[in-house]
Parts: sequence; structure tokens; C-alpha cells
Amino acid sequence: MQVPLIVAVSLALVATYVVKQVLAFWARLDKDSSEGLQLQIEDPSSVKPLLCPSIWGTATKRLTIVVPAYNEEDRLPATLDETLAYLQRRRNKEGPAFTYEVIIVDDGSKDGTAAVAMGFVKQHGVDAVRLLRLPYNCGKGRAVREGMLAARGELCLMMDADGATRVSDMELLEAAIQEVAVASWGKGRHLTSYARAQLPDTAGPLAVAVGSRAHLEKAALAKRSKLRNFLMHGFHFLVTFVAGHAVADTQCGFKMFTRRAAAVMYTNQRLQRWCFDVELLYLAATLGVPVKEVQVQWMEMPGSKIRFTSILHMAFELLSLKLAYQWLALWRLAEETDARGRINTAPARAKAS
Repeated sequence: MQVPLIVAVSLALVATYVVKQVLAFWARLDKDSSEGLQLQIEDPSSVKPLLCPSIWGTATKRLTIVVPAYNEEDRLPATLDETLAYLQRRRNKEGPAFTYEVIIVDDGSKDGTAAVAMGFVKQHGVDAVRLLRLPYNCGKGRAVREGMLAARGELCLMMDADGATRVSDMELLEAAIQEVAVASWGKGRHLTSYARAQLPDTAGPLAVAVGSRAHLEKAALAKRSKLRNFLMHGFHFLVTFVAGHAVADTQCGFKMFTRRAAAVMYTNQRLQRWCFDVELLYLAATLGVPVKEVQVQWMEMPGSKIRFTSILHMAFELLSLKLAYQWLALWRLAEETDARGRINTAPARAKAS
């Protein structure tokens, strides 16, 4: 056998193996998205844990804040102190109608993150602060998803544990939600006929408000290394390729959803790590959910977990979105009726409690 032929056969075998592994990975993500982790809420005042409520149930709080945390024992306390103090001030100002909960999702931390979170549960009560523990490190995207699926709020905010964004800026997102919210599913890129989009319903408003640091980009570029700026521009190119350029800053960890939008979007979410934000914005565009980008105050905090390998993982996830959703149609998007029963979580989730 000639050498070129041997090389060709070897490359074909390697390519076949890689394709099989990628397809298996996509299939696993699709399966994971329809199978709940059967989590429970730890209640320090009871020997029995609480069953997780379902986002598909009726809201019993005005606001839910989901905070994903992985090895955040150092940064989490200040973030929670600021957040809970702000929420109490708003309650004092607006009255008992302003109800809230903070859900900390421990993403398989190896440090004392869970103990720190449990301290806040004991201090403020399990009705106001809740702890969910993932059995292993699943990724930020999965942590946010599990927290959102257990939310009781009419509005659902995801917020990073590092406290880089001022929590009071959520009022800017609330105003944006009110500005763009619609009463029924719009005409997305690939779904929902025009006639159907005109049918009004009363199931709740639909909107997403996205915190943005795009106005700070010039100052950030001057401080970062050339390599980091090169990688950032490459990432933005891939984001535009996959999800368009309607949102300038897809990765800011400060996003608010109406309950109904969160239910359908997070039920459909497949990605579990870095680029789940881009997937959510893709889902919003596909479903016709209005998105408003809002400038927020932000400061870069020490302790970033992004590494060079993270950039490679991000690139793979973005290409996965393009291929699995659009080109190969391996990931099917469940609209509201189908999404409601998509996740098999029994008996882990119950009515809001």
C-alpha cells in the first residue's frame, strides 16, 4: 500500500472517530436537557429537604435572582450582602408586595461555597435564600438553568457571583422589560406563522433584558494584552456568525427574563458551560421574544476562571449551536405547549413552595 493511501485512510478513520464523538456529545446534551437532576432545596430548619418548585407553576414571588457559584467562597459573601441589603431596602420602600428570593446554585464547588451559602440561608430563611447543590461540576450554563427552572418569581434575573455588576442596576432591566414586553409569541426567524403571532393570549408577558458592557469596550481594549484582544475579536466574530449582531455584549452575567420567557427558553437550553448566553439569545430570536440591551455599571473583578482552553471550548460550543440547531437540525426547538412537558423531573419538582 502506497504511503499517500495509508495517510488518506488514517485521516478518514480519525475524521470518522471525531465526527462520532461530536455527534455523541450533542446527543448527550440533548438528552441532559430533557432529564432533570432531581435536585432538592436544603432547609436547615427541617430534617426533610424541600422539593424544587417548577417555573411552569404560578409565580409566588415578584423577583427571583439566580446566582451560579463555583469555588466562590471568597467573592460570594460580599455579593450576597450587597444583594440582600438592596432587596430589603426595596421591600421597605415598595411594601410587602415586593417579594423576592435568591437562589444560589453550587456547581459542584470544591471549597466552602456551599457552607457560605447555607450561612445566608440560616440568616435570612429558606423562603428568601435557597441553596441548590449540583452533584458535580456541570458548568455555569447548567447551574443557571437548574436555578431558573426552580424559580418562583414573575421576573427572573441571572447574576454572577463576583458582584461585578451593581445589583441596583436591575431596575434598568425591569424598565427595559416593561418597555419591550409583548403578550404573545412573535414571529421568529424559523418558527411561528404570522397569523398565529397575531393571536393574543393571557399566559404572561414575554421579554428579555440584557445587561451590557459594550460602552466600556474601548477602555477595556487599552488595558488588555494583544493576545486577549485578538481572542475577544475572534469570539465576537463567531457570535455574529451564529446569533447575529443584535446584541453587542452577549456574555455579561446580568440578564433578566419574564417568567414565561424563562420557562420556554431555559427548558430548551442545551449548552452547559460558557456559551449558554449566546444560545439563549438565539432562542429568543428564533421564538420572537423581544430583547432589549441596557448599559450597566461594571467593574472587572479578580479571580476570573477563563483560561485559554476556555476560549477553545467557547469556539466549539458556538459551532455546535450553528450545526446542531441550524444546519443539521439535531436539536429541535420545543414551543410552549411541548416545552411544558419536555423535562422529566418527577418527582423532584413540585408546585411552587
